[in-house]
Amino acid sequence: MVLKGVENRLERLFERTLQRPFKGGLQPIEIGQRMIREIDLTRRLSNQGPLSPNQIRVWLSPEDADRFEGFQKVLISELAETVRQHAISEGYNFVGPVEVEVFIDDDLHRGDVAVQTDFAAGEAEPRLLLDDGRTFRLGDKPLIVGRSPEVEVVINDANVSRRHAEFWRTADGVAVRDLQSTNGTFVNGHRIAAVSLSPRDDVTIGALHFRIELA
Repeated sequence: MVLKGVENRLERLFERTLQRPFKGGLQPIEIGQRMIREIDLTRRLSNQGPLSPNQIRVWLSPEDADRFEGFQKVLISELAETVRQHAISEGYNFVGPVEVEVFIDDDLHRGDVAVQTDFAAGEAEPRLLLDDGRTFRLGDKPLIVGRSPEVEVVINDANVSRRHAEFWRTADGVAVRDLQSTNGTFVNGHRIAAVSLSPRDDVTIGALHFRIELA
């Protein structure tokens, strides 16, 4: 299901812009499958449970890399989301932020994918991930979300209040609070006043979805 969601999102993107054929060659789902296999093979056990590699390097042939010309950032973002969603579904933890890099290997043939994984400790600050591709680090200061240009996370949506909600760090992780917005803040489909979050939780503000990533 995780991989199918990635495939569907990328196919829709390519069909909208369609500067070059998407079907008939290497598919994003194939890259995702190769990544997930390597992650499962190289995961480690710790006192906190299984750990997933958080640095993933992918090598493509020149021909396949050319097919994704102009879509590299979107591809990398979706592959990183694949790693996060797989970790959530399997109960894996990370030692640092998820980073995916894509390279070209002249020795690879069309359709071939090479993947290397690693564990890299990162900053202890959790991150706020938006489904529009933006990422924000959560430091000591809360992140205010809203329509006002003066807040930290600006959303250009008429259904979002000027100061809609705030995310802040707690002793146990991250929490979100609604700032008496007109249309509300929702966590997993339920309107909330304030609640602690886990990486599995889906926060909806206006039309945007938010998640947290804990290193």
